[in-house]
Amino acid sequence: MAKLEFKDLEFDDIPLLKAWFGEPRHRMCDYTIGGTFMWRDLFQYSYAILDQWLYFRMVIYEDTVAFSLPLGPNREDGILPLIEHAREEGIPLILSVVGKDDLPLIRRHLPDSHERAERDFFDYMYEAQDLIDLVGRPHKSTRNHISKFTRMYADFAFSIIDAGNVQDAKDFIDTYLKNVDTEKDYPSLLEERVKVLEVLDNLELYGMFGGVLTVSGEIVGVSLGEISGDTLFVHTEKALTDFHGAYQKLMHEFVTTFAADSRVVYVNREDDSGDEGLRRSKMSYNPLYLIEKYTVFADGETESVSPSA
Repeated sequence: MAKLEFKDLEFDDIPLLKAWFGEPRHRMCDYTIGGTFMWRDLFQYSYAILDQWLYFRMVIYEDTVAFSLPLGPNREDGILPLIEHAREEGIPLILSVVGKDDLPLIRRHLPDSHERAERDFFDYMYEAQDLIDLVGRPHKSTRNHISKFTRMYADFAFSIIDAGNVQDAKDFIDTYLKNVDTEKDYPSLLEERVKVLEVLDNLELYGMFGGVLTVSGEIVGVSLGEISGDTLFVHTEKALTDFHGAYQKLMHEFVTTFAADSRVVYVNREDDSGDEGLRRSKMSYNPLYLIEKYTVFADGETESVSPSA
């Protein structure tokens, strides 16, 4: 059996690997161009290509090596080189970002495996039309926030990011994320700042798009996303809370603009990372369901590997 040879994942690899991201597994954000390449350095991604399969190696829980299931056809056979690779390297086989529907496949090949549900990283899925219409009692609070925003800031505007405003969007993101205590509270935001600026410099290569919400000509919110399969993925959403309802207004304008694409049926607003405030916010938009994600330990032992606090 041919061996897996992993190499570091680089920005320039997007064209080479793009074909494997055409239909994300289970509509997970992790298997999109944005979800993978924006976090490639934080999780120390590397990749290997063998026959028709693409494999990712990453570091989770700060210091634990893990792998993705292969992307590509006939994954029943594609998992075999991964099992052999771990055996030859003498490392425990740990699989990350595993969907619930993939658990039976893993159990067939690794009957002693044990999975851990990663609730903090479940993706929030919504019906696109539901977020556009905002009809009914579940959306009353959101409608109220949006109404207040439009009353207070009558000169607001929402614009698609283009050559004329991309620098302003970059300046907003740079300032916004610099003002967060990245060392103490949100270490991943430091990496997010770098990668969002990278995306804004390379929207076409990333296959992404964005929008800015302005009041009196000044940006108060920026959002970035991509469409893959039947899903609009919202990768970044930043707004100034000094402007009441800015987040709700930005969400609605972004979805109304980009989910109008005939391909879009669902909106994936990604996970809450265990942040209670973010969890309440995402729940307030009335999700259709949450995409469950698991970490699977081939030998069934999870006690010695703990998520970072």
